[in-house]
Amino acid sequence: MQKGRCNMKPDRQISLLSLAIPILVEQVLRNFLGTVNVFMLGNYSDSAVAAVGVANQIMSVVLVTFTMISSGSAVVINQSLGARKDKEAGLISMNAIGISILLGGVVSLFLIVMAVPILNLMGLEQDLIGGAAIYLQWAGGASVMISVSSTISILFRCYGNAKIPMIVVMIINVINVLGNYLVIFRPFPFILEGIEGFGIIRFISETAGALLLVLLLVRAKFSCFRLINLWKIKLRTLRQIVSIGFMSGAEGISYMLSQVVTTGFLTAFGAAALSAKVYVNTVDYYAYVIGMSIGQAAQVIAGQMMGAGKLDEAYRFIKRKWRTVFLCNAVISTLIFIFHRPIMGLFTSSEEIISISMPLFALCIAINIGRSLNHSFNYGLRASGYVFWPMIIAVCSIWLVNCGLGYVFSIPCQLGIVGLWIGMAADDVLRGLATMGIWLSRKWESAVLSMRRQSELAEKELQE
Repeated sequence: MQKGRCNMKPDRQISLLSLAIPILVEQVLRNFLGTVNVFMLGNYSDSAVAAVGVANQIMSVVLVTFTMISSGSAVVINQSLGARKDKEAGLISMNAIGISILLGGVVSLFLIVMAVPILNLMGLEQDLIGGAAIYLQWAGGASVMISVSSTISILFRCYGNAKIPMIVVMIINVINVLGNYLVIFRPFPFILEGIEGFGIIRFISETAGALLLVLLLVRAKFSCFRLINLWKIKLRTLRQIVSIGFMSGAEGISYMLSQVVTTGFLTAFGAAALSAKVYVNTVDYYAYVIGMSIGQAAQVIAGQMMGAGKLDEAYRFIKRKWRTVFLCNAVISTLIFIFHRPIMGLFTSSEEIISISMPLFALCIAINIGRSLNHSFNYGLRASGYVFWPMIIAVCSIWLVNCGLGYVFSIPCQLGIVGLWIGMAADDVLRGLATMGIWLSRKWESAVLSMRRQSELAEKELQE
């Protein structure tokens, strides 16, 4: 990574589709990875599914933590690129990788040492802890690789190349599926076996993915990426990345924790309700993943518009893209509702579960309309760096409306799982309307101006 003029072309236009399609494929492949793992483990043993499932819940929290860093980095980098401050963007990019290495290293060490105590705290049955701990130590040991991969993937998106992370995820899928097939089905004698073998395969696949991304980043030869800037971390940059990333990620963490709480409400309604929740959530993911991918691509483009001072253009751009996201979510959710019976038939033959799922898929239409607002206007607010009030609104709504109202409707009002879905619909629509109101008020423009002042100070430091 050399000194000199950046080879990033300032006038290069990044199209929405060139970003959205690879992001969509990457998202679907990541989800598919988990689905295949559960399917293969089910052929090994039910206890292995339970043990690895609990360990993966811990890894999900870890992934959200790393996403905070990459999300915060993306906001700052996109605005710097939009302002044509390529050297500053290069510095921030290398700082982000350095931070991800440090954070990932600490998390890896913590999970390797503390795997058993963590699983005990989660109340996992004693006969499952041994296998779960071994898997968590291997998967957790790969945390530094996952952290670095997350950050470098975001860098490629910011620089207009979302195909590279997509291809790397494909390769990770191939390694993971092939390795797990050899561990479980053993077509010939294989050195790895059982849950430990699953953990080692995950470590190998994540390590291969991270090393490949590093190699591709080096080969990209962005001349403003200087190796020394990995460790010359500026406190101003660190504060911006962490503060924006934490406030953006607080919504995701709250939502994940709320799902654990609401799942606890369902234990009173039997196994069929729990199974219906898992199946409906699995299918519904594909109703909004296209809209979410468009929203993430729009966030990159809007952030660069804001950095270039084109606030009016960014404002209109997000409003236009919301119509596209809304249309995708509404149409796909409606189609899934219409064809829910044959779709559910792919997962289960239980008429009870299929009957329970019908009103849930109907409510998913309202939920995904609310998500269309969040995946457009909330992503636009993140692009601007205006994240404090959206975070407050999201956390309050998730706990008071999603959990609180969901509890009232499901248990005191005796609506069962339908009551939970009503709470979810109210939460998503309320948060969506709130973020749309903030976007239309244009209060976020103050955050863009503040980041521009911070950028000017950083540029002066680089020149000194």
